[in-house]
Amino acid sequence: MNRLNHLRRLRRALVLGGVASSLIASGSDERSFCDPEDGAFDLSAFLDRPLGFIPMVVPITEPAVGGGAALVPVFINLPEDGEGRPDIWAAGAMRTSNGSEGLLAGQSAYWLDGRLHTVIGAADASVNLDFHGLGHDVGLSGQPLTYNIDMTGGLIEARWALDRKKRWDVGLQYAYAEVNVSFPDFASNIRVQGDPTGGKYGLNRGQRRQFDGFSSEIGSVALSVSYDSRNNIFTPTKGLYSGLTATFNSSAFGGSSEFERYEWTTLWFTPVFTDELVFGLKADLQSSSGDIPFYMRPSVQLRGAPMMRYQGAHVAYGEAELRWQFHPRWSVLGFGGIGSTWSEGPLLSRNDITWTGGLGIRYMLARKYGLHMGLDVAYGEEGPACYIQFGSAWFRP
Repeated sequence: MNRLNHLRRLRRALVLGGVASSLIASGSDERSFCDPEDGAFDLSAFLDRPLGFIPMVVPITEPAVGGGAALVPVFINLPEDGEGRPDIWAAGAMRTSNGSEGLLAGQSAYWLDGRLHTVIGAADASVNLDFHGLGHDVGLSGQPLTYNIDMTGGLIEARWALDRKKRWDVGLQYAYAEVNVSFPDFASNIRVQGDPTGGKYGLNRGQRRQFDGFSSEIGSVALSVSYDSRNNIFTPTKGLYSGLTATFNSSAFGGSSEFERYEWTTLWFTPVFTDELVFGLKADLQSSSGDIPFYMRPSVQLRGAPMMRYQGAHVAYGEAELRWQFHPRWSVLGFGGIGSTWSEGPLLSRNDITWTGGLGIRYMLARKYGLHMGLDVAYGEEGPACYIQFGSAWFRP
């Protein structure tokens, strides 16, 4: 009985605190929030309604930007036949304790019987971060450079399915952004380390002339090919996703510098011994070249590793997860990851390796949509961190 009471309290904290108050205010009746199969709290019926949505009020606990919150209404629409990928719309705002703030909006939609997949997005954000150098940079060890990145931009992408099962597709994306970067203590840190050119910090030639900040434009075209057999985009239990993307930034596309980025991402999910035990694996390999701004360098993206903390000209990382569905609505999971960066400098290569791990819990918020939501607690070299998860931690529409 005590165990059930604890689960009920946690369920309220995860879903009712950020969701139910907004739903009740919308005037919906109680039946919209109960699953007819088990009588549990469920948003499937509400999402099926015209303009039904999940009013996400999500605490931000990302170590790199401090505590805060994001308000993001998420609209989800399944195809009429119930088969295929859903359309998703979202818009929202965020603010954190270190002064970071932003507005964002996006849409992922399917057309022509699911053969055409389009993605559009826009953002206006000001984010305060620390630059720790590329790889294990002794010059910045324990003394990262604080900077602010102010960005306004957007992207549009179209992907076309090559086969009837819609597993293979090719894509074309265009992105543009105007970026202003400022360094409150950049000049003093450079002088202390005796490197007036700024070259060792991975800044391109045009940026070394301005120690207080610089402006740049991102104008890029990306080509991609991917394979996707996942049985659900929110919380998969089996299937494989693997995608290769090549991004080219150029003045011909509106950018202020010439550089390239390459990324290969693979996600794999499979039941282990029983359908209630699901193993997941993510592997990611990134590489960059050319006159690339430091804020566009690849970075390790693991739960427990602060955003943009581990950057390099080249990055590889992997994360494994084991989730146990011990109750029709509840599941627990454990995860662990490792990431590595390496960058070729004038005299030597700078490498860095980091480990992370943690535990999490999930509640099936919308059974019809296969959508789980919950909390992850992770630990890495920079200390503990908490993450509110909407679907899989490796969500990819």
